[in-house]
Amino acid sequence: MKGRQRELVERAYRAYGHSVHRRACQILGDEEEARDVMQEVFVALLDRPLRFEGRSELATYLYAATTHACFNRLRNRRNRDRLREERAAAFEPSFDQTQPDVVAALRQVLAVLPDNEARAAVYHYLDGMSHGEIADQLGCSRRTVGDLLERMRARLSLAGRREAKGGG
Repeated sequence: MKGRQRELVERAYRAYGHSVHRRACQILGDEEEARDVMQEVFVALLDRPLRFEGRSELATYLYAATTHACFNRLRNRRNRDRLREERAAAFEPSFDQTQPDVVAALRQVLAVLPDNEARAAVYHYLDGMSHGEIADQLGCSRRTVGDLLERMRARLSLAGRREAKGGG
């Protein structure tokens, strides 16, 4: 039965994969995430064939399953972004850009960060841009911007702990 099920899912993938992908792109607006959803939908059909009970056409089932998977992703993304923003707000460093020693320290920090993290930091902390505005500048998602700023803060936190221990 497993081989037959696999064959049926493969045929369904060839017949409906483009429709599932297109639907996911419409909802998510992200090509890579849409591909992930498409895979999830068909893997779920392979792993749990009883979910499709034949009460509707396969295309109808796939349309509903894709929509549901996309909404789950959007909800998860929204929760991750909210949590990331809350953590970032708790960290937000404050510095006076008019003080030469502060600007010099900032330049030293930026010099050791990877380019994309440094650019995100400048846009966020110096220019006061939102994650959406930074995403537009960097050509990435708001989620990626949050990840970049989080990695940058983690690096600085780790470097600060090393310095405090005398590990320079």
